Amino acid sequence: MILFFIGLACFVAIGLLLFIPCGRHIDWQKNYRQQHNIALYQRQIKTASPELADELSQRLLADERQLQQQPSFSAKSAVDFSPKIALSLWLILCLVPITYYFSLNRFDSVQQGLQDFAEAQQKRSEATTVEKNDDYILSVQNKLRQDPNNAEAWIELGQAYLLSNEFENALRAYANAEGLLGSKPHVLGLAATALYYQAGQKITPKVRQLLDNALSQDPNEVSSVSLLASDAFLTTDYAGALRLWQQLLDSGRSDINRRQIIQSMNMAEQLNNAK
Repeated sequence: MILFFIGLACFVAIGLLLFIPCGRHIDWQKNYRQQHNIALYQRQIKTASPELADELSQRLLADERQLQQQPSFSAKSAVDFSPKIALSLWLILCLVPITYYFSLNRFDSVQQGLQDFAEAQQKRSEATTVEKNDDYILSVQNKLRQDPNNAEAWIELGQAYLLSNEFENALRAYANAEGLLGSKPHVLGLAATALYYQAGQKITPKVRQLLDNALSQDPNEVSSVSLLASDAFLTTDYAGALRLWQQLLDSGRSDINRRQIIQSMNMAEQLNNAK
């Protein structure tokens, strides 16, 4: 508040600096004499005779002519507004509000906000895959706190847990999704994948049961066919892996990574030819 009044006082002072030199151009004495003569003439003409009224009007006219012949201002009162003076006044007008702004905390707050944003961006770019996945898990958990009946969010959470090798948590998430959606083939395929990796990349009887159940409903279920193809590649059954990956490509499904599948097929074909 103190700075506000200081700024206001500065602007008033600048206004006075501009007004006083300009005011010197006005002949205040001349204006006063003109008004006084006119008022005197109006009072006297009411009671004067026509001859006296004519004499007064002639005297007033002569006096006005004399005033007009006088210079508007004297040499002493004239002010020469040089470019330097004008430039100085404009600099003052610009510097006062700028100085006032930089004296406030708002500028520091903006600078601090920009610095915090840059640090957050830098921290995010330097975060590891595990840290990013942990943040993703937290965001999905917050979504589920708002709507626990969101089956798709449970599936997202299961996939995030699977990437973090938290297989038990992934299975719980898939079980919750199954409870909301029923035994859908894509949910069964995801649960089979979590069990497969939990068992050390082995197709156990429980994994086989889930895969058979999913494929009986959808022969091209992506998670199930991908799991069987990866297991065939791992056990050096490259021909079987190629057949299963080709099945995914021929299915025309939009939820597959065609580029990654083709790369895996090229590697499997090279290894198969090298046998």
